[in-house]
Amino acid sequence: MSSVTTFSAVTHEKMVVRNAHSDHLRVTVLSLITHGYAIVKMTTSAQKAVWSALDEISRVPEDVQADFCFPDRTDGFLPKGGEHAKYTDNVDLCDRFCYWHHHRALHAGHPFIHTPAYQNIVNSEVELSCLTQSIVTGLWDFFRNEEQVTIRDSSYVQLCMYERKYQEDDRTYLQDRHEDGHLITLIKPTRDGLVIFLNDREVPVHLADDEVIVITGSLLTLLSDGQIPTMYHAVRNPKMELARKSLVYFAIPDLQRSYTTLLGKNPINVAAFADESHRAFGNTPLI
Repeated sequence: MSSVTTFSAVTHEKMVVRNAHSDHLRVTVLSLITHGYAIVKMTTSAQKAVWSALDEISRVPEDVQADFCFPDRTDGFLPKGGEHAKYTDNVDLCDRFCYWHHHRALHAGHPFIHTPAYQNIVNSEVELSCLTQSIVTGLWDFFRNEEQVTIRDSSYVQLCMYERKYQEDDRTYLQDRHEDGHLITLIKPTRDGLVIFLNDREVPVHLADDEVIVITGSLLTLLSDGQIPTMYHAVRNPKMELARKSLVYFAIPDLQRSYTTLLGKNPINVAAFADESHRAFGNTPLI
């Protein structure tokens, strides 16, 4: 009798957790569709991985960074100047590190893969790709679209390191106003400075330690037949010299597949659109 009671209690608890997750996902999806952004809680394991990656990335020796630099595929440690604004050509005032799950096999033999920074970046990608996939699936489910859209093999993590020495007095933004051109983007900064543009009005983003902001890109707007707005954003240049970092997850659908729009079912060349958006920032081609 007691075992049946215990089983029922556990089953009920799992149902409550599952329902709570479903409710949170629906709120996130509705917010993205309506406003172009959502604030989402990270799991404890995601928090640990993301914050550890942000902390450890600054501890990597310069010689190890130099060995792990692959600009021909927008991978590894990439110095300031390699990425620029989509519309103004102002360079982003930060160093970057990019990690692609589908490039991981190419990292073998490099000392960096044995560091805590690399392991925590890998763990961050695992956590955020899972979170992002659930959101993308939730969006497609909302529109009752049965296409299976997977994102991990074409998406990537980027860490941005805004060093104090890079600040320029004549720049309003460390990273100019832009939109990413992807499905959605998850952003976790170490301090304030990120702003979004709601109805063309600049609004500062404030996040708790366990929160990320999810914003929409023009690829999602295109795939939703214009129903989901595109969120423009930027990083403010602080009035005093302050170092700042952020970890970003760019969600790009599997570029080996063909797609139709969510409502009109119109064929769309997602690979060409995503590639053009990626290269517009100075990055190497996706396809």
